[in-house]
Amino acid sequence: MDFDWLDNFLENVDGKAEDWQLDSIDNLIRSCTLDVNEIEKIEMDSYYYTQKEAAIAIAILKRNQDFRDPRDKFKFYINKYN
Repeated sequence: MDFDWLDNFLENVDGKAEDWQLDSIDNLIRSCTLDVNEIEKIEMDSYYYTQKEAAIAIAILKRNQDFRDPRDKFKFYINKYN
């Protein structure tokens, strides 16, 4: 995956992940379609994430969402391909 744009955006951010980032990771993990091992790795490592690592994890989790409501799925794909 190409995260160069994220690297540029978070170039000088090396502090501990903020609470909102950790909360976002916890919420996104519940509805993602990643492999169980990958989910466990994210869960175990998230406490030690920097802000940059947390932002990357959030981006990965958002890309792998399992939408339960068809309207949400439609909105996601419309925004993704437009």
